[in-house]
Amino acid sequence: MIHVRKAQHRDSEQVARLTAEAAREAGAVGTSLDVDHVRQHGMGGQALFEAFLAEEARGRPPLGLAIITKGYDVRRATATVVLCELYIRPEQRRTGAARVLMSAVARRAQELGARELQITTGIENEVARKFFAAIGAHENQAVTFMMTADGIDWLAAEGR
Repeated sequence: MIHVRKAQHRDSEQVARLTAEAAREAGAVGTSLDVDHVRQHGMGGQALFEAFLAEEARGRPPLGLAIITKGYDVRRATATVVLCELYIRPEQRRTGAARVLMSAVARRAQELGARELQITTGIENEVARKFFAAIGAHENQAVTFMMTADGIDWLAAEGR
């Protein structure tokens, strides 16, 4: 039986390790979410994200994780939740772990009063697209813009 729990300070290394595995699998060279960043940004009262671990039993390595951030939709005046990462170790896939994690994420979204759960994945990630559709999510034709640190620095300097 798979159960999900919110990651705690003692889980920081596991969270960093799983996000690194996810990044490598996605073709990224690495991830900046090291143990120190997990502790600084994901733990405590001022956490910027929340991580959840799927386990079969305490003391055994986690099967996978989900990471969310909290947001707010000002037009609709409602809380939102963004799924930033959903990763299941390859040998644990097709066990129901991803669905159990998403159920826990949905419960957390309810607790936060969110009326929307935003999920992003690559257009080419057909497995993820099928999974999210199977759990009731629908594709949204929104365009996402991304500004890198250089762009942020350039734009911020413009007003000085």
